[in-house]
Amino acid sequence: MRALSPTACLYCALVLILFTSGCMTHIKTREYYDNRVAAEPGNAEAWCIRGMYYNNHHNQYAEAMESCNKALELDPEYGLAWYLKGVILTNMNMTDEAALCFENATRYDPELKKEVSFIIGDAG
Repeated sequence: MRALSPTACLYCALVLILFTSGCMTHIKTREYYDNRVAAEPGNAEAWCIRGMYYNNHHNQYAEAMESCNKALELDPEYGLAWYLKGVILTNMNMTDEAALCFENATRYDPELKKEVSFIIGDAG
């Protein structure tokens, strides 16, 4: 089971605050994520966070998937990366492929079950 580090969670919160306050532009933010993986090419978490950025901005699913696949190449048991891959595939209307990713996500990180249930529509 692998979760985001407290530093990554804090960073994500900071990015959200900066985005909503207008302090960061899209280009500078994109450069930040690209530079982070360039500086830490062996860091699966950095690749996963970069993939989240690309998934959430302007439907850049190819870039998001590339980052996600790199994270999984570095850490095949990284539940959050499997979850992200499922979300990206869901956004691309590839639900059969996404289901396999969500299965892996919850196998490697059981705490993702609630999020997966919400995405696939059976959030009781």
